[in-house]
Amino acid sequence: MNVLNGIPLVEADGAELGDFLRTRAPSVEAALAESGAVLVRGASGDGVGGFQRALDALGFAPLEYTERSTPRSEVGDGVFTSTEYPSREVIPQHCESSYAGAWPGRLAFHCAVPAESGGATPITDVARVLEDIPPEIVEAVDRRGLRYVRNYGSGIGLDWREAFQAGSREEVDRFCRLAGLEHRWLDDDCLRTTRRAPGLAVHPRTGRRIWFNHLLLFHQSSLPGTLRTDLVGLFGEDGLPNDVLFGDGEPVPDDMVAAVRDAFDRRVQRFDWRLHDLMVIDNMRWSHGREAFTGDRRVLVSMSDLITRADLTQPDRPAPR
Repeated sequence: MNVLNGIPLVEADGAELGDFLRTRAPSVEAALAESGAVLVRGASGDGVGGFQRALDALGFAPLEYTERSTPRSEVGDGVFTSTEYPSREVIPQHCESSYAGAWPGRLAFHCAVPAESGGATPITDVARVLEDIPPEIVEAVDRRGLRYVRNYGSGIGLDWREAFQAGSREEVDRFCRLAGLEHRWLDDDCLRTTRRAPGLAVHPRTGRRIWFNHLLLFHQSSLPGTLRTDLVGLFGEDGLPNDVLFGDGEPVPDDMVAAVRDAFDRRVQRFDWRLHDLMVIDNMRWSHGREAFTGDRRVLVSMSDLITRADLTQPDRPAPR
């Protein structure tokens, strides 16, 4: 099997994507089991329908997208647009829904329209990233955990109805109770949720210790330009749409986050999307992000194989140095 920038590559040679995967699913699954990522290139297709046939061939049982953090549109049964942020914005590396109590084990991305320039979906091996993060930062995050604070309904970010796909407060109350998510209703129909979660995990199949959290995406230092100062001035330190602190509520220093960002930058792997490309990744082995881009870009995504925190063993902490 060929490799493209470290990612196993399967050539479809013009075959229709769904038909191709019905015959080649075992080899694709084998590559995914070994490497945690695989790219299928050179297929033909017909948009959402072709993507759904490919998902069926791979045994995907598409998940609903609940406790949302970014705006998306559902364009098919379990098929969503990738995050609908402005094209100039970069989306930092993250493992999908690692801030939540449950997340997908597999993600599939399908390029329906490639960008004119940029727009890659870079991925990063989160076990190798962990090796590159300074040990004192790993120890601090492991020992103290992380606290995710999210605010809905302020006019910036998602409204709680969209985030929880709910039509009433009672539905949100029930979701939070079942998901172990602390929440408080605020003035002006706003909602604040808080979740304390580990910053590291053990992969349920490989047994490897991994960096598994939303620190880069949710930390205030990831906000571009003066937006951080503007939002804090407008809503206060605890009023941002998304924020992440140490588990005890103390801020994570910017220089710590910068060191983590550097570790990801050293390990990131990327390729330029081509029409009908399909990439499948193990969401607990690889993080993903998005480059800024020009032109039209349409990348679809589907999620499968639900994993909950109850499914995981806790990582053993290394002996003090």
